[in-house]
Amino acid sequence: MSGKIIKVGAENLDFNNANFDTAVKFHGHICPGISIGYRVAMLAAERFKDRSKDEELVAIVENRSCSVDAIQAINGCTCGKGNLIFKEHGKHIYTFFKRGDKKALRISLKPDVLPQDEKHTALFAKLRAGTASPEEAEEFRVSHAAKSQRVLEMPEEELFRVSEVEIEPPEKAIIYPTLICSKCGEGFMEPLGRVKNGEIVCISCFEAKDE
Repeated sequence: MSGKIIKVGAENLDFNNANFDTAVKFHGHICPGISIGYRVAMLAAERFKDRSKDEELVAIVENRSCSVDAIQAINGCTCGKGNLIFKEHGKHIYTFFKRGDKKALRISLKPDVLPQDEKHTALFAKLRAGTASPEEAEEFRVSHAAKSQRVLEMPEEELFRVSEVEIEPPEKAIIYPTLICSKCGEGFMEPLGRVKNGEIVCISCFEAKDE
């Protein structure tokens, strides 16, 4: 993997030797989602070799889960560079391709990898609400860690469906001119402008109720 050490707060992420720790440090904690993302990212890394320095490698992800952070950290596909494309389908499906190629790698998580666990879900809800006891919090932590480890250890063929598909590559990221909102005076990207009362305004001012 090519790249350099980038400082993030007090810690370093070594993209020269990307591994599970790289993804965890970037994401902030261990969970089944980051484990799934790591396995996906490493499959893509094995296929395409280099970490994307610019927009040459593109990832299309069909969810906004924790797994996407591993793809950003390991494969270099990010929102900022325009080579991370979100589709809100709620599916663990990840498609990677290099610009100029029509063949893409499609990775789909098998649905029975993480079966519904009602007790785990109930404990998570209690944690989110702040009502879990210390014992329940520890039970959730142990269960969460076990699920994460299971994903890391599963054979690839049990975890994913991997296929090669044809794809029509999206356009490269475009840098648009900045316009100034006639109401709030803030700058915004030109194609996101709206007309309100005959004036060009940003989306926030367009959606705001008139005083």
